[in-house]
Amino acid sequence: MTTMIGFDDVRLGFGGVEVLDGVGFGVGEGEFVSVLGPSGCGKSTLLNIAAGFLRPDSGEATVAGEPVTGPDHRRGVVFQQYAIFPWLTVEKNIGFGLTLRANRRSREERRAQVARYVELMGLQGFEKSLPKTLSGGMRQRVALARAYATEPQVLLMDEPFAALDAQTREYLQELLVETTQTERRTTMLITHSVEEAIFLSHRVVVLGNRPTRVREVVDVPVPFPRTPESRLQPEFLAVRRHLEDLMRSESTTSARS
Repeated sequence: MTTMIGFDDVRLGFGGVEVLDGVGFGVGEGEFVSVLGPSGCGKSTLLNIAAGFLRPDSGEATVAGEPVTGPDHRRGVVFQQYAIFPWLTVEKNIGFGLTLRANRRSREERRAQVARYVELMGLQGFEKSLPKTLSGGMRQRVALARAYATEPQVLLMDEPFAALDAQTREYLQELLVETTQTERRTTMLITHSVEEAIFLSHRVVVLGNRPTRVREVVDVPVPFPRTPESRLQPEFLAVRRHLEDLMRSESTTSARS
């Protein structure tokens, strides 16, 4: 499998505090990988390095075999906050990236691309709506649609559902599973939720306490397509127990140190 997102011995510190201590793993082409770890261990820092917003002190992050040296339109990023423009309608938010030089499309191509992702994200009937009139879940669907619409090589998601209520969060997880099966976009997700990581991912990378290294990479043997019933399968529950044990052991180690 071709590695689309790679971390090789990545090290980074802030103010004399070592955060990442030789982190290394890869995300294959078309693969969905979640990153779990204790609070403050550097999960979002790792994503920001892959996005090009931060540079490591040593080691290297690569995307499609090229070193990451700064932000690039080929990497789509979805944040926890609803990073959409409040003065633009739903359709204009989704199509915004297609008006910029790096991804510029003709008006007809832009209209077709926006219509595709409006339908994919279930936003029909809200194309002319402003974000202030939408629920949190719908605003995050707009953010996801905008990220997908530019057809990036990889998607980097930093806890995009963390601020949502449990029911909306589960609904968007199911929507994202359907979307990733359609789009086959290489994706790295940062999350605190063990269940979310299992439900969405092919593999889960577990990070240890700071200074952070990879504790374990866990395959998820639950077949796609996944449904709400997948959460009750023995394979799902077994992986959940294993990941929860890993996370618990990291929390215990942190409390003792």
